[in-house]
Amino acid sequence: MKRTLFGAATALVFAVTTVAALLNDTARAATLSYPGAAPCATTLQACIDAALPGDIVQLATNSAIVEVVTFAKSLTLEPAPGFTPQLQGAFVSATNTTVDVTIRNLTITFAISGRLGVGGGNLIFRALNNTITASQRSAIEVSDGSSVGTYGSKTLIATGNRITQTGDTFSCASAISAVGTSANFDATITENQIIATELSQCAGIEAVVGAGPTGGALIDRNRITGSNFDQGIVIRNFGANVGQPAGLMTAVVTNNLVAGQNGNVGAPGSVVVSADGNNAAVNAQIVNNTLVGGRTGILVSARTDLGATIVGGFYNNIAAFMSQDGFSIDSALASFGNANNLTFGNASNSFTAGPGTRTGDPQFVNAGAGNYALALGSNAIDGGLDSALPLTYVLDLPGGPRRVGPIDIGAFESAVVRPADPVPSLGGPALWALIMLMLVTATLGFARRERQ
Repeated sequence: MKRTLFGAATALVFAVTTVAALLNDTARAATLSYPGAAPCATTLQACIDAALPGDIVQLATNSAIVEVVTFAKSLTLEPAPGFTPQLQGAFVSATNTTVDVTIRNLTITFAISGRLGVGGGNLIFRALNNTITASQRSAIEVSDGSSVGTYGSKTLIATGNRITQTGDTFSCASAISAVGTSANFDATITENQIIATELSQCAGIEAVVGAGPTGGALIDRNRITGSNFDQGIVIRNFGANVGQPAGLMTAVVTNNLVAGQNGNVGAPGSVVVSADGNNAAVNAQIVNNTLVGGRTGILVSARTDLGATIVGGFYNNIAAFMSQDGFSIDSALASFGNANNLTFGNASNSFTAGPGTRTGDPQFVNAGAGNYALALGSNAIDGGLDSALPLTYVLDLPGGPRRVGPIDIGAFESAVVRPADPVPSLGGPALWALIMLMLVTATLGFARRERQ
């Protein structure tokens, strides 16, 4: 008990100290306007170089800023009130100290990214409500270096961004990428809209670890559409060298739409979970996603011959109109469960269907127009396993209530509740039949008591 109280007291002191430090930083923070007075009179890079950690740099222009700015300090980049600036890109690095960066409400024409190097500092990278057009670089990325040394951790928060990611026959980059090869990471990727085109070996969203670090990802309420992209969402652990420990990749993938995935390189799929190296370990929960018009809906595979494992499961997902498998699960992964999924219009399936699996028409409102909400009569309505989605998830993909009656299958919750089975009427002959049955039962009971 003493240890518990001591731990609680220490945590409280740490929390109070942290809050005090944050308040102090906020009090010291300045807002710089670019273009503006010196040091912000020449280039945006000069303005950023002159800013102090914790400052806010506001872009007070409607013109394009043709710069890819770089910095290694905690800053916020945002538009000045009343302006809609366009920035080419930003690159953030962290080494010895913690760097906390927010880039929000901007139009980006190249990419924004953060990289963690040796030194023990942490990187916190927030990309919020930006409009980004990218090609050879990921629109949003956090990664780390390969030099030997002490690394801190990485945090990515990517929310509300609108991304157009394109590639070509020879090269591509995933739209949102969180990668850990030297340092652990934690990623929250929510409410983004991604149009992916010609991403031959790349994805809309990827969360990947290898060589030992651990990773955690929450991927919720994203829309990924387009054509010829290899994966909509990919969760992967490359494992470690022989004889070395491999980290754990943990992911929760919920309430997403992936439509149009039809790439054919490597291991393509709308949602791909892969453990493909020595002792690679993945724990993935894939719940309430709508996967339409691709090559494979959910693909789960592991190099079990190399000691790789995948646990978790997939529940309440729709896989419809796939040119190959709706669901394809490695038969060696007995610990990866499934229930209450719906498969329809797919060329095949390669999995052992769990309880509650459905095969009826999901009846999308207008799939041809990209409306994958559930129409009245859909076989997905009320067909989900409620316990598979924690009660803390209260919204479906469009932002409506997640539970309207029993939970639906897929990313869209219908406003329709199936009516309860009708209760038989007891009027007329049915009522008299019930009365006669009650009289007979009472008479027989009285007769038995008399005989006793």
